[in-house]
Amino acid sequence: MSEGAPETEALRRRGRCHVLPDGVSLDDGIIPARFSAQRVMDPALLAPHLFETVDPALAARISPGDIIMAGRDFASGKPRLQGLIALEALGLSVICTSMPYRILRRAVARAIPVLTGAGDPAHLALDGDELSVDFAAGTLVNHTRAASTALPPLAPALAAIVSSGGTRAMLRRWLAAHPEQARR
Repeated sequence: MSEGAPETEALRRRGRCHVLPDGVSLDDGIIPARFSAQRVMDPALLAPHLFETVDPALAARISPGDIIMAGRDFASGKPRLQGLIALEALGLSVICTSMPYRILRRAVARAIPVLTGAGDPAHLALDGDELSVDFAAGTLVNHTRAASTALPPLAPALAAIVSSGGTRAMLRRWLAAHPEQARR
């Protein structure tokens, strides 16, 4: 494996597709609001409740590495972290028509690959389709339908953050290379 391979692999995903409607909010659609009110931050407690207000059985069908395909305004609403913590814990990635930029930045900071500008999810995949996505190149292959689609790729600066494991991992590596900058 070459030195750059792990970074490239972080931006390539293969998994089952889970299609969600427009307007799945971050503050109640991804994780129920009661977890935000209780300030629950444990991924093990959050992941079983992923999308339960949208589809109560969806969390049981999601496997680590699966791909969320959503419509407009995915992760809109109040910027609660619990939904992103659950997505990150399961190694999920997101393809959507649109999402607030502030939430896109927070997802990338947690090393969650996201592609926006995908158009109508129903034209790309159905629930359960097997997909491969290259977030850096902006390519989606639907293995179930034997079709491929070009999508707007993840911006190179954001791809670098995701591929390095998120902002915290990126900062840890930078501080290790520049120990004189670490707080003593």
